[in-house]
Amino acid sequence: MDKELISFDIKTGMKNIIGRDLITDDFIAIYELVKNSYDAYADYVTITFNDDEIIIADNGKGMSEVDIKEKWLAVAYSAKKDGSEDDDDDVKRYSHLNKLKLRRYYAGAKGVGRFSCDRLGSKLELITTHLSSENTYKIEIDWSVFESDPKQSFNSIEIPFYRIDTIPSYNNSKNHGTILKISNLNSQWTEKRILDLKHSLEKVINPFSEAENEFKIEIIAERHTVADWGKEPYYQINGIIQNSILSVLKIKTTEINLVVNNDKIITKITDRGSLIYHIEESNPFSNLIDKLEIGLYFLNRSAKINFVKIMGLPVINYGSVFLFKNGFRVQPYGEVGDDSWKIDQRKQQGYNRFLGTRDLFGNVNLISDNIEEFKEVSSRDGGLVETTGKKILFDLFMEKALKRLERYVVGVLWGEAFARKNYFLDFSIAQKYRDKLTGDKDKDSYEDIKENLGSKIDFVNLIKSLSDENVEIIDYNKELVNLVNERLDVIQPKFISELEKIAEKTNDTELFNQIKLTEDNFNRILQEKVEALKRVEFEEQQRKEAEKRAKDEELKRIEAEKRQREEEEKRRRAELETERKEKERALAELAKLKAEQKAKEEKEKNKDLTDKLSLETKKNQYLNATRKTLSDDAEQLVHSIDLYVGNASTYVNELMTSNIDEQIKSKVYSIKSNIDKAIKVSQIIIKSNFDYKYTDQRVNLPKYISEYLEDLEISHKNLKIDTIGLFDKFVLINPIEIDIIFDNLVSNSKKAQAKNILVEFSKNQNALEILYSDDGSGMSELLTKNPDAIFDLGVRDSKEKGSGIGMFDVSKRLKGLKGSITFVGNNKKLKGVCFKIKI
Repeated sequence: MDKELISFDIKTGMKNIIGRDLITDDFIAIYELVKNSYDAYADYVTITFNDDEIIIADNGKGMSEVDIKEKWLAVAYSAKKDGSEDDDDDVKRYSHLNKLKLRRYYAGAKGVGRFSCDRLGSKLELITTHLSSENTYKIEIDWSVFESDPKQSFNSIEIPFYRIDTIPSYNNSKNHGTILKISNLNSQWTEKRILDLKHSLEKVINPFSEAENEFKIEIIAERHTVADWGKEPYYQINGIIQNSILSVLKIKTTEINLVVNNDKIITKITDRGSLIYHIEESNPFSNLIDKLEIGLYFLNRSAKINFVKIMGLPVINYGSVFLFKNGFRVQPYGEVGDDSWKIDQRKQQGYNRFLGTRDLFGNVNLISDNIEEFKEVSSRDGGLVETTGKKILFDLFMEKALKRLERYVVGVLWGEAFARKNYFLDFSIAQKYRDKLTGDKDKDSYEDIKENLGSKIDFVNLIKSLSDENVEIIDYNKELVNLVNERLDVIQPKFISELEKIAEKTNDTELFNQIKLTEDNFNRILQEKVEALKRVEFEEQQRKEAEKRAKDEELKRIEAEKRQREEEEKRRRAELETERKEKERALAELAKLKAEQKAKEEKEKNKDLTDKLSLETKKNQYLNATRKTLSDDAEQLVHSIDLYVGNASTYVNELMTSNIDEQIKSKVYSIKSNIDKAIKVSQIIIKSNFDYKYTDQRVNLPKYISEYLEDLEISHKNLKIDTIGLFDKFVLINPIEIDIIFDNLVSNSKKAQAKNILVEFSKNQNALEILYSDDGSGMSELLTKNPDAIFDLGVRDSKEKGSGIGMFDVSKRLKGLKGSITFVGNNKKLKGVCFKIKI
């Protein structure tokens, strides 16, 4: 078998793959060329925009003929990556370059950045002078030549190379450096695009570093010089790019600073200039990350307003959390709308519990020679390659920086943990303390949390949780753990022990003393609370005993009065029995005489007059009967009937208010209703010869009610009853029902200490409406909220004594008359109660 050796042949199409197809953004292309100048030890770069030409010039070490032929023209070769970039002995002889080298790491290491020129324009002229040479070299590249024949090999394209005797003047009058002239541009560079580029280049080298930046970038665009006049520096195109973000860092806000230095992780949180806590812990990732700084800022409303004042634009339009590797920015981290840190994705999982990119601003600055673990994807705008190093870097950012800042902001400053973590004995107390924190977002100082018990308790919980993580607590804010003068009876007692654990962890003598005072205060408050409860219980017991004694005395009085009434009744019955027979005889004789006299008179009257007996006389028969004067015998008899039936009514009332079955209670009510009718009928029959077989009478109801109320007014002293709006309304009705209804209403008014009653009559279509009002004490607030309850059986107003039957009886009787009664509140004329009756 014959063996033959073959090799790869790289075609010219590779130029696009590692050039314009890889670097798809003009800004990224310029970044790459600026990074090459930085890696060449330049301290000054100018980017000049002419018509259809961009010139990027630096004063770096420049390139020798060997550098151009063996390094610059070697595709995908990086002297930075293999370490040969610093082998130049001439470089080592220049002290200022060595000084720069000590403070720098290489920004690029892939060997493809030079193809960024193709992204910008199709033609390139490179002029360079090495710092140890008097020769200047120039090459000219037409990138379109590489696209003419796809089968042509990459190394078959010949590139013109020139040696120039005259050394051009590089930036800052240096006689060494590199100039790139890119023409036949692929894009138009408008005023806005150049200004956007300038703002992007502000962040290309870490603008958060307070160390003096020896690397300067200047933009020159003479056609826009006039347009720059009168504008703020931030909106001027021409000039050296300034590190304006440092002014923003002086804004008083809440921030966390994390430093990974060899074997330690040091974390500090400050809030508007005051230290919150300072902790240290071991660095378990020192084999991969030994130098890292994270500065993360929470921007409240006040800080965001100040940001706009300083930068001239909202922070949301500037960016969020930027990543810098070896001093140079890594895209796209921190870009407007970018969420590579997964901050917003996490915030969506818990509203008001997590911070989002709109709330945050800051930077992650990684210093590392470990190219493989922290390398960028070839497209340059795709971030870091997924490696173990990247995962650890992101975990440090999330767990040690973001979550700790978030825990302080959301918990201590916002109070989101008060109710959720059950700090307080009552939710309403937690809400009250949380509401007091709403103004903190608009302030440049943090006094609100120093005066808020909820924030202090949350801070104690925060420090305690840090100590549980085997973290060394170096320092913490003493004001936020001072609970000596707080009302600790509203919180869970466990927080006293939490304070003790913090004191033990930090060996803080001062805190131990505070805890002793706090415990004394807490125990004093608890003791006062216990004694107050005992006093309340004792006073309540005394009140109940006094009420019981008063009730017992009242029962004794009622029983004595009952016995007295019974004895009096026995005596009166004996007297009445003696007189009864004599009066019966006299009445019989009198009745006989009256009958004979009446018969005689009737015969003498005109028969026509008898036939024309008016309807008005008949309808008032019932009312006239009730007004006749009683004889002595009848008065005694009525008194006896009232007494017996009245006693029965009292016993029924007591039975109604007792705890009996509802069905039995309904039957008992029927008994009471008939008893009330019996009382009323007995009075009527005894007063007259009224024929009760015809209970339904056709009466002028408004007039009848008015006259009946006049009679009631006579029998009730200190009570004035007025009626208004009288009109004729004839109704076929049982007047006894009307009597009992108004007896109950007037009785209730008397119980409410009413002095005046007003009854108003009005028509509503074919119905009679009556407004019954008094000036008594009115109904209690409880019944006013549910007025229909007063018509329920057994319900009575707490202000009045009674069985709770009267209003139920009124409602039930009106329903039997196809009527109704409702509570309508206060009448404007009398400020007691007002009921509307409809028949």
